[in-house]
Amino acid sequence: MELAEPSGTNSDSAGGDSFTDESSVASSIEHLVAGSQGVITKRIDLALLEGRELLSRSIERAALVGAGMVLATAAWFAGAGAFVLLVAPDASPVIRLAAFGLLNGAGAVGLVTLAMRHSRPPTRVRPNGNGPTRQREPLPAEGKN
Repeated sequence: MELAEPSGTNSDSAGGDSFTDESSVASSIEHLVAGSQGVITKRIDLALLEGRELLSRSIERAALVGAGMVLATAAWFAGAGAFVLLVAPDASPVIRLAAFGLLNGAGAVGLVTLAMRHSRPPTRVRPNGNGPTRQREPLPAEGKN
């Protein structure tokens, strides 16, 4: 394919080749545009497929975690009930229910405390108003994360 020449020069004295060159360039550009559209369409399809796979895996994991939580809750209640019956076999139902409630409440408080400790950002302490910011050292009971 030849490049376009300045308007003052003619490569063909009859001028018959000029139209074919222009149509060849136009068809090349059309072919390039069609190919680019095909590539873009394939990339969009691939992104949609990856999104569907990610959503499917996320839903599957959430269902598995939910089922695991239901089973863990059932196991906790069965274990707590067995523990209450083991500790107080001759107690009245009111005392057993109170012990069961206290055991479950203590477990809930422990889990909430654990969750609060892990979700809290580190506390920043400044020795004075102009000094650099330093991070507080964790207490021995807090452990190092």
